[in-house]
Parts: sequence; structure tokens; C-alpha cells
Amino acid sequence: EENFNGYFIRSQSNLTPLEQRYGIAPFGQGVRLGTQLPRFNADVTPNEPNRFGWVVEIDPFSPESTPVKHTGLGRLKHEGAWVQEAKDGRVVVYMGDDQVNEYIYRYVSRQPWKKAFKHGKHPLDDGTILVGKFKADGTGEWLPLTPDNPALAGWSLADILINTRGAADAAGGTKMDRPEWIDTIPKTLEVLCTLTNNSG
Repeated sequence: EENFNGYFIRSQSNLTPLEQRYGIAPFGQGVRLGTQLPRFNADVTPNEPNRFGWVVEIDPFSPESTPVKHTGLGRLKHEGAWVQEAKDGRVVVYMGDDQVNEYIYRYVSRQPWKKAFKHGKHPLDDGTILVGKFKADGTGEWLPLTPDNPALAGWSLADILINTRGAADAAGGTKMDRPEWIDTIPKTLEVLCTLTNNSG
């Protein structure tokens, strides 16, 4: 859910650091639903913004099914979620957080997808989200956003998933120039990302 922050309003005196990190503002943006519906007025419903910013899966082959919110993929302004199958059958998802000075993320399922489904689990419900740390020489690494990462000592998994941006800050990810679309070249193990601007 990209740009969900624009739906909400919140008085300046009540704005929390988490809300500011996700762009919640006193006057909202765009449609400003908070002026019309109490649900989108964070002064009235302070936890409501935390229900937005997730990847939602809709099954086109089962139109009557309930959409599934995949919280394991973190909460951010997802431009999209690009899914690949690793050589060992695990699911890998690449995601860009579409805002200036935000991050590129990768999610890796714990089990191969066939094994997960065989045991009644969804591979996007059991895995690890990681943030990219990139170097000027073109190399880099993926930093796990997990409670056992020393950089995230004191963070619960719920804290990390609700405040994925803050967790990426603490873990030491590389801030990017508005990461959007991502694709992969499996044969060469390359990941390509479109960075659209950095005006701030």
C-alpha cells in the first residue's frame, strides 16, 4: 500500500515519531479521508495507520477469497513486491520503499515453497526480511531485520514489522534515491532497481 499516509490527519501536538517517520501529517495529502471519516483521523484512532503499508495478496483464481495481508514483508510504502524462486525452492521477494532516502528490502522464506504449502503454511508468513547495505565499489550485503541482530537489541518482531523503516535505520541499511521497480536476472544473480529521484 503506497502513499497510505495521505489518507490520515493527525494534530501536530499528537504526532508520534513513528507517525512522522511514515509521513502522517496534520493536514494529510490527496483525498484526506481523515476530514470525512473518523477511522482516518489518527487523533480518534491512533493505531489505524499501523494497519496500512503492507503487501496485500489477492488471488485472481479465487475471486471470492479474502485478501491476505502479508505482514512478514514489513510495513513501508511498497512500490511493489517482486517474487523469485531461489535455487533451493525458497521464495525471495524484493521490495522498494518508494520515498526519498528509503531502502531496498529482500524477504527470504524459511522453507521451500512446496514444503511450506504441503504443511499448510504460506511461505510469506515464515521467513526473514532484510535491508540492503551497498558500497561504492558495487558490493553489498543484506542485513537481517530480526530481534537477534545486535543492532536491533530490544526490538520485538512486532516492533520491526510495524516500524520497518526504523529497524532499517538502526540496522545500518543504505538510504536510496527513491527505490521503486525491481527485477532480477536469475542466470547472473543480478538485481536491478529503478531509483527515480532524490530531491530532498
